[in-house]
Amino acid sequence: MTKILGTPEKKTIRLGEKDYQLSPLNLNVLADIEDEFDCGIEKIGKALSKKGMSTMRKLIHILLKREYPDMSLEKIGDLVDLNNMTDVSEALAKVLAGE
Repeated sequence: MTKILGTPEKKTIRLGEKDYQLSPLNLNVLADIEDEFDCGIEKIGKALSKKGMSTMRKLIHILLKREYPDMSLEKIGDLVDLNNMTDVSEALAKVLAGE
């Protein structure tokens, strides 16, 4: 059976000099994604291809806001740069794939 909701553990991403834990996919996170992008998780790839950077920033915000409620979109934008963008993208892909 394919696991749709949740991951066994939180993924960690390094932003700036600090490690942050991304929330696993659960019903709240999926609902936040639906609300933010007006689509289900299966269509997020399309949103990433249209508006990749703004979509990535919003996804990171959704995945961080439970653990880090003071984290703003602007702060995320400051912390993700060309040096860590590939690692962040890979971590997002794993979370969205339910790995």
